[in-house]
Amino acid sequence: MEWKCKLCIVSADTRAQLFRHYRLKHSHYSRVSPLPCLHDSCICTFLSFNALKIHLSRFHRDVCRPSASHTAQAERAAFTCSVCNLKQPFSQETLFTHLRGHLKKRETITCPFKNCNYSTNVYSSFNTHKSRIHANSSDFSDEIVSTENATVNAADLDYEDNFLSQHADSFDNPEDDSVCDSSQLRAQLRHNLSSLFLKMQTVLHVSDMATQEIVDHLSQIFSLSQPLIRDTVKETLQRHDISITEATLNDLVNEVMNTNIFVSATTKGEEMSTKKRRKKFVEKNFPVVKPVQYELEPGCRVAYVPILQVIQEMFKHTDILERIKETKVSQKGHYTSHQDGLYFQKNNLLSSLELSLPIVLYIDDIEIANPLGTSRKIHKLCSVYWVLADLPLKYRSALHVIQLAAICKVPDVQKYGYKTVLRPLLQDLCTLEQDGVFIESLGQSVQGTVLCVVSDNLAAHALAGFMQSFRAGHICRFCNATRDQILSHEVGDGEFCLRTKASHDRNLLTVMQGDQSHSVVGVKGDCVLNESLRHFHTTTGFPPDILHDLFEGIVPVELALCIQEMIRLKYLTLEGLNRKIMSFQYENSDKVNRSRPISKTFARKRSIGGNGHENSTLLRLLPLMIGHTVPDGDGAWTILMDLKDIVELVLSPTFDDESIDYLKTKIQDHRRLLQEVFPEFRLLPKHHYLEHYPDLRRCFGPLVHLWTMRFEGKHRFFKRVIHDTQNFKNVVKTLATRHQHMVSYYLSAPSFFKPHQQASNVSSVLVSVLPDVAQQYIRQKTDSSVIYSTSNIILDGTMYDVGRFVSVGQEGGLPQFSRIEQILLVNSDVMFLCREHKSCYIEHLRSYKLYPGNLTVNNILELNDSLPLSAYHVEGQLLLTPKRYIQLNRK
Repeated sequence: MEWKCKLCIVSADTRAQLFRHYRLKHSHYSRVSPLPCLHDSCICTFLSFNALKIHLSRFHRDVCRPSASHTAQAERAAFTCSVCNLKQPFSQETLFTHLRGHLKKRETITCPFKNCNYSTNVYSSFNTHKSRIHANSSDFSDEIVSTENATVNAADLDYEDNFLSQHADSFDNPEDDSVCDSSQLRAQLRHNLSSLFLKMQTVLHVSDMATQEIVDHLSQIFSLSQPLIRDTVKETLQRHDISITEATLNDLVNEVMNTNIFVSATTKGEEMSTKKRRKKFVEKNFPVVKPVQYELEPGCRVAYVPILQVIQEMFKHTDILERIKETKVSQKGHYTSHQDGLYFQKNNLLSSLELSLPIVLYIDDIEIANPLGTSRKIHKLCSVYWVLADLPLKYRSALHVIQLAAICKVPDVQKYGYKTVLRPLLQDLCTLEQDGVFIESLGQSVQGTVLCVVSDNLAAHALAGFMQSFRAGHICRFCNATRDQILSHEVGDGEFCLRTKASHDRNLLTVMQGDQSHSVVGVKGDCVLNESLRHFHTTTGFPPDILHDLFEGIVPVELALCIQEMIRLKYLTLEGLNRKIMSFQYENSDKVNRSRPISKTFARKRSIGGNGHENSTLLRLLPLMIGHTVPDGDGAWTILMDLKDIVELVLSPTFDDESIDYLKTKIQDHRRLLQEVFPEFRLLPKHHYLEHYPDLRRCFGPLVHLWTMRFEGKHRFFKRVIHDTQNFKNVVKTLATRHQHMVSYYLSAPSFFKPHQQASNVSSVLVSVLPDVAQQYIRQKTDSSVIYSTSNIILDGTMYDVGRFVSVGQEGGLPQFSRIEQILLVNSDVMFLCREHKSCYIEHLRSYKLYPGNLTVNNILELNDSLPLSAYHVEGQLLLTPKRYIQLNRK
C-alpha cells in the first residue's frame, strides 16, 4: 500500500515513513498549515505534531493491529449517559470528558461508579469526590457501562487508555525507513531552524533583542553541557568494553556537539548567530520579495513592494491557481461574486480573458504611535494593500493573503501627491495591464488590472480627485447631489444625474482647462489610476464601504436618536438599558463583539460611539433585550427594525434581482419614516450613499466582499511590529521588511490556505446507538459499525458547534432552522444530526420564534446559509435573530 502526503507530492511505502516525513518537513508549519491525518478517509487536522501522534494512536491503530481472531465477534464496552442518554464506545477518558461537559453547563450528574449515589452539578466538587473516593477504582455501574456483541474490524476496537503510552513510540521506530542522506537531513534541519526564527519574529512577534538573548543563552547552555556529554559517551563505551584514547574521546565529543544543528548554526561567525546573518539567510533561502525604498527628498521615504514579483512568488504556490479557478460566474439575475457585477463584465480586459488578474487595492491612514501620546500624527502612515479579487472570500479574508504594496508617511502624501508617492506601483500596474506578468507554472504571461479601490469615503474622494468636504457642496462620488439637495430629494426621484465615464471626463477637462482651485460638480482633479491605466475609470472604481457607511455611520447615530426618544417616552431608562446590555447572556462570537454600556453623553454627541462589530451586535440583539418593553407601532422602534432589515440585506453574500428591489423599497421606506418621526433630524451624507446601494450591488456584486473590515484588521500587524521594535528611525522600511519576511514564511509553508475541513477533537460513536435516520444515512456511506463524532468543525473557515442553529429548508416562504445535535464524520463526509425547529416570524422583534420537532440529517450543501446562528431564551421563548438576509435554497 502506498501512502501519499496530503500537503506535498511525496509518497511512502509505509505509514511510519510518511509519519517521519510529516515530522521533518511539515511539523514546524503546523500552526500555519495544519497537519492532516495520514489516512485518506479521515478529515481531521492538527495544530501540533504531538496532537497528530495522539490521534493516530487513538483512532488509527494499524501499527499494533490485533490478531485475526479479534476481527469476528467481540465484546465491546459502551457507556450510556444518564443526563442526555448518549451512548458511546467506552473509555475512561471519553466518559469523564463527557460528564464534565454537563458539569460546565451546571447540569446535575450522578457518580458513574458502582454502589455510589453521589450527585452534583459543580465541576470542582465532582473532581474532588472522584479523587478522594474512587482514586484507583475502575468498577463502573452496570447502568452506565455495559458490553455488547458486535462484529467490528480490528482497527475499530477500543483499547485500554494506556495504549498511547505503550505504543506511541512505535511511530519513531527507525526500522522500515528509507535511508536519508545526511547532507540533505542537515540542510532540512537548518531550514527548520531558520523557519523557527522567522516565525518567532514575524508571527509570534518576538523582538530581535529577545531572539538574540535566547540564542546566546541556549548556545551557552549547550556549550556548558559538553562535560556531561563526554562522561556519557565514556560510560557508554566502557559499558560495551570499548577503550579509546583521550584525544579520540575529545574528538568524538566535539563531533557530537557539531551535529547539533542549533549549536553549529548559531556558533559565533555562523549563518544564524546574529540578527544580520539570520536576515541574510532568510532572504537567500525563503521566497522573500524585498521592499524597494526610494527617497522623495532627504528624510522623506517611501517603501514599495514590487507587485509583479510578489504575484510571481505567489503563483509558485499551486494553492493560489487552484483557488482562483473556484470563482465562477453565476446564472443571470444572481450575484455571488464581483464577476457577476456589471463593471467586471464591461471591463474589456478582465472579462475577455480566460484567466486574468483583477486586483482590489485598499488605501488608508494608520496611526502606529499612541493616539493619546506626544508622538501622535508624527508617525501617521499611509498604507496601500492589495488582494487578488478572484480568490473566493473564504480565502482572501485571511490577513496573510492581503499583500502590502506601499507605505509612507501621511505628510509626504500631502506634500508630493499620490502620483509621486505611488509612481513605482503605477508603473508595475501599467506593465501588468499591457504586457502581463509571467507565471512560471503556466508557462505564459497573464494580464490584469485594478478592479476597484476599497477605502473609507475620505480616502476614496482624496485618491479619486473629488471634494473631500462632506459638509457642503457636491458630496457624492456616485452622482452630482449636493449636501442641501439630499435633504429634500431621494436618489429614486431621478433628480440626480449619475456620474458616467463621459460626464466625468467632461468635468475633468473643464477643471484642467480652467481654474484648478475650484471644482466642477465636486471634481477637483484626475485620479492617478485613471491617468495611468486604460481599463480603470474613476466612476467605476470606488465602491461604497458598508463598515463606515452603516456600522460606524448610520447605525450609531440612529441608535442614539431612537434610544433617546424611547427614554423620553419612558419605555426604558438608560440605566436599565445598560444593565440589559451587561447582563445579557451572549453566545459564541457575540461574546467577543458585545456592546459596551452607552455613555450618559450619547444624546449630546448624537451617537452611541463604539466600533463596527459592537454596533452591529447591539442593533441585532436589541429586540431581544428590550423589544417586549416597546409597544407595537412605535415610530422610533420601527425605524430601528427597518434599519436592522437593511443591514441584513446589505450583508448578504448572495442575492438576486428580487432582493435588490426589496432592499430599494426598504431604504425608501426607512428614509421617509425617519423624516416623519424626526422632522428636525438632518440626514447624513451616508444616508444618501445608502440609497445608491441597490444599483451599486448590480454594478460591483456583493458589497460585503468589498468592505474595509478585513483590510483594517491588517493594520494590527504593523502596530504590533512597532510596539515590539520601538524603532522609529526608518519606520517605513522596518515595517515593509518585516511584513515581507512574514509573507515569505507563509509562502514557504506546504499550504498557503487553511484546509477545507478542520477537526481535531474527535470521539468514536457506535452506529447502532444513533437514531434511525442517522443509521440509514451512514449505511449508504460505509459498512463500519463505528464512526467518529466531534463537538465542532471548521468548514471553509466557518466553525460549526453542537448547539448552534443552521437554516435548512423553508415553509411558507420563511426559512426553517435546525439545531445541531451531533456532528458526525463518515469517511470524508461531514453530516449534521439536527433537531428540526419550526419557525414563526415575529415582526415586532424581527426575529424567529422556534418550536422543536423531529431529527434530521443534513450536509453543508443543503443549508440555506453557511453562517451558523445562536438562539436565545427570552421571556420563556426560544428566539433567533439572523445576522444577514437568508437567501432560500431553491435547489
